[in-house]
Amino acid sequence: MHMFLGGRCYTAENLEKDYLAEVANYSDDRWEAPQRAARLAAAVKRYKTSEMLRFIFATIAYDPDPDLTPLTVKRLCNALFGRTGSQWLIVEVFGEKGRQHRSTDSNPEAVEKMAARYRHAAGQHWSATLAEIERVKRIYQAGIKTS
Repeated sequence: MHMFLGGRCYTAENLEKDYLAEVANYSDDRWEAPQRAARLAAAVKRYKTSEMLRFIFATIAYDPDPDLTPLTVKRLCNALFGRTGSQWLIVEVFGEKGRQHRSTDSNPEAVEKMAARYRHAAGQHWSATLAEIERVKRIYQAGIKTS
């Protein structure tokens, strides 16, 4: 968790900074819409993955002794948020070098049992995440209009 919060977490501030950097670099003199759209979409994906993992750290990680392997986390993200997120980040944060045995918490029944306990809170967290993305997009659109 420390590694994630200590540098791998992509915050709303990071998202806003990246969107505002696109506004600052905007010019009507060059056609760059596809590249800009790709950079902004990547920023949104990083933010969504970070928010899913932040939710897991803030809730499920405190359950009595959860075995949060990359597969378990991937399945939890899919069960709670309908998406799996960035696999490399999940492996980097939750992977354990040299691990030989499979987690008993990664089977679909165990994942669904964990997800059922947190589904309502995850829905609220996800709504707040999507609202934050929309807020940043509105700032970006206002900035582009004034450029």
